[in-house]
Amino acid sequence: MASNSEFSEMVENWAKHYFFQSLTEFFNYLKLSELSLLQGYALTYLYFKGPIKISDLCDHMTVSMGAASQMVDRLEKLDMVDRIADPNDRRVRKIRVRTKGRRFVQANFAFSQSWMGAIPSEISSEQEAQITTALSILMQSINTNEITPIND
Repeated sequence: MASNSEFSEMVENWAKHYFFQSLTEFFNYLKLSELSLLQGYALTYLYFKGPIKISDLCDHMTVSMGAASQMVDRLEKLDMVDRIADPNDRRVRKIRVRTKGRRFVQANFAFSQSWMGAIPSEISSEQEAQITTALSILMQSINTNEITPIND
């Protein structure tokens, strides 16, 4: 059985590798698109957390209201988001991801994680089960089973 430090080192190394590979592919995907890095991130954030007020997007991304408004304007012109009235307060407008934006984010995930296809196919079904169990335990330890987008 691995010691706690071996376990921590292995999880950290996997996380670093996953982050680097996925981020590299995220950048590569954005190069093929009409979006800047910040626009791509904002769209992804909205995909998971939206619909939200523009002030919430500003707070999360630590950008000015003007910068956030410009990002949302650009995404709106590309038909990826729209502004909708808050059902609890019609004076408040929220930003919601539209179908085109959802498709963009979903395609980005597929593209950004395509590198995982290179994981050796020699992994046995028993090893797959062990990895699945281990990842399930890790996900439960961070209080989530999966990251799920908000439905509109």
